[in-house]
Amino acid sequence: MANLLQDVFEHAGSRRSEPGISDVLDGGYCAGCGACAAVSGKSMQLNEFGEYLPDTVPDGDQTRAVCPFLRPDLNEDALAERLLPECANYSRELGRFDRIFAAHVLEGTFRSEGSSGGVGSWIGVELLRRGEIDGVIHVLPVSRKNAEDPFFRYGISVTEDELRRGAHSHYHVVEISEVMQQARTAGKRFLFIGVPCMVKAVRRLQLADEVLRANIPYVVSLICGHLKSVNWSLSLGWAAGLTPEEMAEISFRVKSEKIPAKAYYYRVRAHGEREGRVLNSAEVTGGKFNMGAMMLNACDYCDDVVGETADLSIGDAWLPRYAFDWRGKNMLIVRNPHLSSLLVKAADESRLHLELMTPSEAAKAQSGGFRHRREGLRYRLALADSKGKWVPVKRIFSDRKPLPHRRLIYGLRQHCAAESRRAFRKALTHRDFSLYTRHMEWRFKLLRLLEIMIATPRILSVRLQRVKLRLQK
Repeated sequence: MANLLQDVFEHAGSRRSEPGISDVLDGGYCAGCGACAAVSGKSMQLNEFGEYLPDTVPDGDQTRAVCPFLRPDLNEDALAERLLPECANYSRELGRFDRIFAAHVLEGTFRSEGSSGGVGSWIGVELLRRGEIDGVIHVLPVSRKNAEDPFFRYGISVTEDELRRGAHSHYHVVEISEVMQQARTAGKRFLFIGVPCMVKAVRRLQLADEVLRANIPYVVSLICGHLKSVNWSLSLGWAAGLTPEEMAEISFRVKSEKIPAKAYYYRVRAHGEREGRVLNSAEVTGGKFNMGAMMLNACDYCDDVVGETADLSIGDAWLPRYAFDWRGKNMLIVRNPHLSSLLVKAADESRLHLELMTPSEAAKAQSGGFRHRREGLRYRLALADSKGKWVPVKRIFSDRKPLPHRRLIYGLRQHCAAESRRAFRKALTHRDFSLYTRHMEWRFKLLRLLEIMIATPRILSVRLQRVKLRLQK
């Protein structure tokens, strides 16, 4: 570890001409993680599109070393090699790993209160109960005062009840600069939970800061499709009849035995409203997640789907054999042998249900994400390069070029992300939601039609597998 700390800042003079934070910002590659602000003492601000950006952060060796889109010598492979030396297994899709499971929680209400199998909240509570941590750094709902305020921020939970407030998926931008300062000065031990870019940023901060390395002994990644701006949440509320001023809170995945596991229903609530309103996101303009509405541009240049530098990665086990269980099933990619033992022990005590998965099954469970950020990334990098644009150095996993119909899909997704960003800003400015829906609805419909046409053989195959599984039952 000492050698890696030295590697982070050695030859600093030779790095003066390397790309810096200004290049990331100018190119639109900033994920808004806040790592650069954490090391420079600056702050993060929401821009007019509901995305976090650093406020006047200077270029320098420290900020280069912590930004997830700079210093390719500190990419996921390099970090995992140094930080996860006990992992003997490797997969091109998943990175290093110890064991892989499909899982759900049997004890308590973790599964019913979570978006999927309930393991995300359970692991935090379990480590708290065992005295291995003093708190959990995770995303929590916050009160909103103004129309364009965020719905969620990073915070620290030190009790089980506080931790459970952060259950469910949060498709919403967040940043870590403030909470990293709290973690550094608290003198306590924390579990950090975040999406892959946040996890990578924390891992890089730990390399440069021994206090953070000691204070955050465990890091958990949530498998990620992409980040959404605050404005995407506002658009879902507006579609439910709530203006940005009226909207108080949002829950992105409502669970019910009447709702299939892969159907995303959401709930929004107005100020003063008790029950809220539930809608099918697929029936809302830009609501279907993979349409890319108000997706951060940075997400199109990320190659880490599962959080390869984390001790544990948690996501949905999207496999046909679990499709009928509306209660949800997690996929766990474990890279810390101690956590593997902890999980197996809990299963032996009938507190968790675990099933071993192969790396191939795990990759299939998140196949859409891997297509978009491996094959699709190769296409986007080549396209940007052909236009003379600077792009971050990324890992290339295949020499195979996407077929024409896949290039069409990737290009249209980028178009929808960029257009929806501008169109919703215009709708907010003029307080007219129809300016967004009229501009975007036909674009999303065209993208969806193309996706269905191209994916028809795969959809039929999956449905056939489901029928066979149902008959076997």
